[in-house]
Amino acid sequence: MPRPVQAQPSPGATAALSLQATLQQAEALSFSDTAQAEALLRGALAQARALRDAASEGLALVILSSVYFYNSRYAEATQANEQARALARAHNLPLIEARALSGLGINARVQGEFGQAMEHYLEALRLTQLSGDQENQMRILINIGVLRMNIGEYDLALEAQQQASELALGLGHRVGHSIATVNTVVSYHHLGRYDEAVALAAEHLPVLHELKLRQNEAVMQAYVTHALVARGEPARAAELARQTIPMARDTGNREHLVNLQSGYGRALHQLGQLDAAHEQLRSALDTARAYDLKVQERTLLAYLGEVCAARGAWEDAYHYAQAEQSLNHELHQQDNERRAKVLGVQMQLELHKREAEAERRRNLELSEVNTALQQAQDHLAYRAAHDPLTGLANRAHFQAETERLLRQGGAHLGILFLDLDRFKQINDTLGHDAGDELLQQVGQRLTRQVRRGDLVARMGGDEFTLLLPGLRQAADAERVARKMLRALAAPFTVQGRELHVTASIGVAVSPQDGHDVTTLQKHADVAMYRAKQEGKNDVRTFSAPMAEEASERAELERDLREALGQQAFTLHYQPQVDLDTGTLRGFEALLRWQHPVQGAVPPAKFIPVAEESGLIVPLGTWVLREACRQAAAWQRRQPGVTVSVNVSPVQFNKQHFTATVREALDAAGLPARCLVLELTERTVLQDVAAATRQLERLRALGVRISLDDFGTGQSSLGLLRHIPIDDLKIDRSFLPQPGDTAPAQRKASALIATLITLGQALQLHVVGEGVETGEQRDLLAGLGCPAAQGYHLGRPMPAAQAEALLTPAQAPGDPARAAPAPVPPRPPTRE
Repeated sequence: MPRPVQAQPSPGATAALSLQATLQQAEALSFSDTAQAEALLRGALAQARALRDAASEGLALVILSSVYFYNSRYAEATQANEQARALARAHNLPLIEARALSGLGINARVQGEFGQAMEHYLEALRLTQLSGDQENQMRILINIGVLRMNIGEYDLALEAQQQASELALGLGHRVGHSIATVNTVVSYHHLGRYDEAVALAAEHLPVLHELKLRQNEAVMQAYVTHALVARGEPARAAELARQTIPMARDTGNREHLVNLQSGYGRALHQLGQLDAAHEQLRSALDTARAYDLKVQERTLLAYLGEVCAARGAWEDAYHYAQAEQSLNHELHQQDNERRAKVLGVQMQLELHKREAEAERRRNLELSEVNTALQQAQDHLAYRAAHDPLTGLANRAHFQAETERLLRQGGAHLGILFLDLDRFKQINDTLGHDAGDELLQQVGQRLTRQVRRGDLVARMGGDEFTLLLPGLRQAADAERVARKMLRALAAPFTVQGRELHVTASIGVAVSPQDGHDVTTLQKHADVAMYRAKQEGKNDVRTFSAPMAEEASERAELERDLREALGQQAFTLHYQPQVDLDTGTLRGFEALLRWQHPVQGAVPPAKFIPVAEESGLIVPLGTWVLREACRQAAAWQRRQPGVTVSVNVSPVQFNKQHFTATVREALDAAGLPARCLVLELTERTVLQDVAAATRQLERLRALGVRISLDDFGTGQSSLGLLRHIPIDDLKIDRSFLPQPGDTAPAQRKASALIATLITLGQALQLHVVGEGVETGEQRDLLAGLGCPAAQGYHLGRPMPAAQAEALLTPAQAPGDPARAAPAPVPPRPPTRE
């Protein structure tokens, strides 16, 4: 009996099967051997085009884009994804379009376009929901988690990666589960959960080896290296980094090569191998700069500063610290802008939620995993639009809603800017938990007072805003504001205590007070501050005169002239204390003006006017004479006590300034060594050569020169080397503040130590200023700073009170006066 003849596949079908096998092989290799994967994909592209197979061509382009991405070829990756997206749209291939959009999002994220990245992810998510494509939904969740890490939202990033991991397990997608697991390790590291990071990495490493995911292994081991350093295991970290760096170089991913070198350098630092550590970190810094990896550059600058400090290379340490501070400022601004863009884009999640819910009702085949994804989207949408403490709308939501209503036009739109009065005092006395509870109750009480359609938001701290659409007349906004004040007048019960809280409210109404969100918020803010300036617990509606500062300054200048003629100024004296003994070393003379109508006018308000008008010259002369007179009188009580006088740039640049100083000393009979002239960087930097000549003339008189606010402007170490000065004042901005994170406090301490060492090396007397807490005082003392001043050590006070701090000259044989009395510390409060 003849055997039946089996049907043979056509040449076209055979070619199509071969093409699919090639694409599967290339996608697997894209994680381990990008060069071989790229070669396979170029052949697959040519074959797909010859077969006119649009789906295979689009898939080849998408996989090729990932190969480009892993090799840091971001422009080529973007181009390949755009080609794939255009092809998918032309041939109605939603799954290919979703993958291309996801790839575009990844490239946008790497290039810092976080808002655009989120837009791509959300559109890809919409397409996958419509088609029920759970595999690509998993990929997008992973990408959203990575984006969250980039903007510092590590808790949300961890949530997204864990959700993606669960989804991958349900699908049996081992590569997707592996990527999500590696990203979970990264999230653990950023959250400081180092033990969990190391344990999970050790558990997952065999899977990476089995799947040959060398890219992922390099990423994971880089963060394990840092985690080991943080756990105090530098030898183990160094060995791991040494073994993994060649793999990172082979895969071509510069970002994670830099990360590995960074961890290697840190480990070598802990091991005391400072030269090797410096070499690794410097190499990593060069790579980061070459590939514009700004975040890594900032971290490396900090590590290099620490290594240089440990090596005793203080000038290099200072340069790295300055570079880090500058880059940190730049990145901080970028981060804020990126977060704002991401939050704005995430408002679209509400729309995606409704679409997904409608699709769920229409399609009963959606799995429980897709339901979990939808819940995650709901959570992300709520977090994107609401303040986590009070549940009110957050800043991004408030601004987006205001913009929407302004575009609609029509009736008056009111904005109220509300700031609680003396909230800091509640936080300081009762603690932050009580403060948080009070903020929650304030938010609830405000919400109960508004209409449906009004919006209450918390902008941050103790600031709230209210959006009032559809007002019949502008005056209605102020009536609502006063209603809010009455609502807040009733006492609050917080932790069993009865608290009375007041607020200051500013009002702005469109269109007369502005046509855009920024202008309206600014004007409401101006009005709120006017309410605070005029006594608090009140409402002020914005008006044009509030913005007319020119007329106010003219009036202030006139009053300054009158006050100068009437000698209506006084000096207060803030003590400068020896941190070793606690005894008084001298005073800084601070100008005070008691206006007959306005009361005490802050120096920050009238000094700029005096400088612009030239009145600072006669005013500064009076300050010099009065300070010298008072210091001379004090010499009888405590010989050698000094007085410091701030010198304006306008005053300093006058040719006769040296003569003015000499005349003040002669008239008072004050020894020149007891006078300290304080100048800011700005004063010296206007003309360094001329300033140097002036300083030399002043020092020839015998007075001391102090450089104030060093490091806060554009100065450099070269400035200290060339200008003749005696004292260096550490600005208050360098001191760690209450609430700073531990890393921030360590950086502040390192920078202060550098400045103190630098000053001592240059034989300068170092003074720390702005000391407002005992912790700040102890830090300066522990770092070897000889003297300090600030509210904690003594507030500015009239001469009569200051005199009480003087140490009387010791009478011969008087044991009771053998040791000078220390200056008592003052509480860290402000007037």
